[in-house]
Amino acid sequence: MISITKLHIKYCLLSVLCTLSLGLFGQYQYKGAVLDAETQETLPFVNIGIVNKGVGTVSNFDGKFYLEIDKANFSNNDILQFSSVGYKTVQFKISEVNFNNTRFQKIVMQPEAMQLNEAIVSAKYLKSKKDDVVGFSYPSKNKFGYWKGDGSLGAELVTRISVDKKKHYLKDFHFYVNENYSDSVLVRINVYKGGTIYPEDKLLKKNVTKMIGKSPGMVTVDLKPYNLIVDEDFSIGLELLKVYGKRVGLVLAADYRPSTSYRRYVSQGQWKTFRGDAMTFYVNTSTLSDGDISQISDYSRNKTLQSSFKTPIINTNPIKTHRSITGFVFNNGKPVENATVQITASLKQTQTDAYGRYTIMAQIGDVISFDYLGFEKVERTVLETIHNINVTMNVMVEELAGVTVTERARLKKTEAEMFSEYLTNDEFAKTGFGTIDKKTSAHAITILKGEDLNLAGANILDAIDGKVPGLRVLWETYREKYVFIRSFSSINNNRKAIFEVDGIIYEEVPYFLDVAAIDRVAVIPGLVAATRYGQVAAGGIVAIRTKAAVYSSRGGIKNSDQAQIRNNIYTHDAIDKEQANKNLSSYLQALFASNSFEEAKKVYQENEKLYSSSASFFLDAYIYFTANGNKEKFNNDIIFNHQSLFENNINEMKVLAYAYQREGEFEKANKLYTSVFVKRPNYAQSYRDMANSYIEVNAVQKAANLYSRYTKLLNDSFLVADTIGLHPVITTEFNHFLQHKTDYTISSEDLKEMAAMREGTDTRLLFEWNDDEAEFDLQFVNPENRYFVSNTSLNNQNEYFGKQENSSSKEFFLESDIQGEWIININYKGNKSGLPTYLKVTAFSGYGTDNEESTIRIYRLSLKNVNQNLFYLPTLGVDKLN
Repeated sequence: MISITKLHIKYCLLSVLCTLSLGLFGQYQYKGAVLDAETQETLPFVNIGIVNKGVGTVSNFDGKFYLEIDKANFSNNDILQFSSVGYKTVQFKISEVNFNNTRFQKIVMQPEAMQLNEAIVSAKYLKSKKDDVVGFSYPSKNKFGYWKGDGSLGAELVTRISVDKKKHYLKDFHFYVNENYSDSVLVRINVYKGGTIYPEDKLLKKNVTKMIGKSPGMVTVDLKPYNLIVDEDFSIGLELLKVYGKRVGLVLAADYRPSTSYRRYVSQGQWKTFRGDAMTFYVNTSTLSDGDISQISDYSRNKTLQSSFKTPIINTNPIKTHRSITGFVFNNGKPVENATVQITASLKQTQTDAYGRYTIMAQIGDVISFDYLGFEKVERTVLETIHNINVTMNVMVEELAGVTVTERARLKKTEAEMFSEYLTNDEFAKTGFGTIDKKTSAHAITILKGEDLNLAGANILDAIDGKVPGLRVLWETYREKYVFIRSFSSINNNRKAIFEVDGIIYEEVPYFLDVAAIDRVAVIPGLVAATRYGQVAAGGIVAIRTKAAVYSSRGGIKNSDQAQIRNNIYTHDAIDKEQANKNLSSYLQALFASNSFEEAKKVYQENEKLYSSSASFFLDAYIYFTANGNKEKFNNDIIFNHQSLFENNINEMKVLAYAYQREGEFEKANKLYTSVFVKRPNYAQSYRDMANSYIEVNAVQKAANLYSRYTKLLNDSFLVADTIGLHPVITTEFNHFLQHKTDYTISSEDLKEMAAMREGTDTRLLFEWNDDEAEFDLQFVNPENRYFVSNTSLNNQNEYFGKQENSSSKEFFLESDIQGEWIININYKGNKSGLPTYLKVTAFSGYGTDNEESTIRIYRLSLKNVNQNLFYLPTLGVDKLN
């Protein structure tokens, strides 16, 4: 690594940014934590310091800060300031600050009102617009900007960028790293308006951070999600937030062309201007006209939050450090050999050994996928505390013929849809294991049309030679040619590829094929192919579909997936309600056997003292009596007389909130959800429950603020988007909120989009449960007696140590043209507390339409490891607990 020489310093654009040296006498350590006033959640990266005095820092990931202050250097009127995007600035005079070295101070910041009217530019308005580069892109050999030594947190390097009076949409920010002597450095990107003497008014109202590693070169930051449009000069810069390692030595390139740059040595420090110098900072932009802006509908301008839902950020920590991840892959307790383990972003892969064991290098935030033929694909995220990930894989269940149960938005086409579009879509390829959509496949697949082949070739090898990157046709012996496909895990792949012709596997080259008869060829590399075809395809596969096979199968969809597993016929193995109730506690059986209110009341009074310390008993009683009687005072007294059992018990408070929602007591439910939110401000589930409750009590602005806050925390990586369970629920409900609870004008195009999302959907089922550590399987049986199983167990969600929060909501859309009754069963596996789990089911018909109706039921889960009937649809059968 090249040292920073005296020559470098001589020509350096900006002075070294270093921490001020403080005297030993009169020195105080001011320490504390910064909190959100509404959620009591800690706030990271808050700028803290004495204004324009060269003393400052930023809060860390946990919101904590440590600031060394020598009171002798400051007057009583000097200002200690706390500032952060999205929050009102907090100021104290030095005379007001409590300099107690042993006391940890608490600084509370009020969120600024977050509106839903941020402008968003849809990609469709940019297709024909002029792209331009503004700023400084030339890295001079003689000019540098850098941080060196300890590095003062909050120090900034900023350059002013000139633009014309046209509207420029800022797309990507670029800067150059010459050297980095630190292990890594975390910086924040700041964008300021240009009409001020110093950088003051921030255009970028969110924390956008970037981790800079040791590798030199250009660094790119995507600005598109933040919808920045400028029509005048602006400034852009980097702010030092955290240094990993013992020292900082980050050297950034500067440009020789004249401009104006700014620097400050420390957070809240005084800006200094450098005229005639510029950092190598530049931005890719697109030029917009006034007409483009006016075309954006009011609804589109308010889709900033929605766009965040569609592309959730699931990194739990922005720090990117490599580590070795090890673990095992099992199926029913037995190891799975040769399963493919892959880093989805980089396509780095490995395979499990005979014991189901694997090792792979990954970074924090990477998503690891586990694939094996005939099993459902599993994905896990690498968290900061994770070194082991163990996975249980389940046998793949066939998609229900004629009916689909979806657990998330339909991002991919069904097999039937792809089959029907095959003739008109060049991105589809047919294999014996179904149709592949190149666009939605997570793997690098090459698809060639018949007319793109070397038609003059004598055989299939000549036809594809030179047409596919990474594909080599080589002589293995003096008389035989073979195909080798370079995989992503090994450039020197030495296993030959196999062939599939119209669903039939050939390990030898199919020389018999007439090149002119080929309709389409899909080239699937190495380990990727093994996930579909097994180890026989470890060297890759060339899947060929002939014209004869295409046209012979046009008459129907039944033949489109000949290799699909046929194992989802329901055998009526679930026990009914009457059988399940025989396993309930004696007081519940006695309540269910009661023939009148007075008889049930007597059962309650006989057991009240016996179960006086059991919140579950009084919940059971309240749910039973509100469902089976109309004695309001008696029902309310059940809870009022024993409310101390619920005050600090989150799980029981949620059950009671479910019961209040079922009874239409939304204000009571809101108070309970507020209490849960205060106790769990860092849980995504708390945000969903609180926002939904605000909608129920018609507090629209509060609900909007909760959605805004949730999205901000996702973007800042302080909440995790559960893309399997909770996050799709929030997405659905946010869309519903915009359409039905706000005054925004929705364009016809947006209405069509939302209608398309609901197309074919008869029913939305929302499942919520009070204990986020509960485990169960839901089984959906359609009117044709085929079933779909959704696993919500901890093993399915988090087979790693140090897991984070498990969400406790999941939605399903039943899409069917088949008339008849559905069966919904459950196999409850238990929870860690040993107490019963309560499941709230809300069934929506006509969801999102003017004819929307909903029904709520509450189910008590205690019988374990038995498939039992929950309810039938469309009736949503009522049991006595309801």
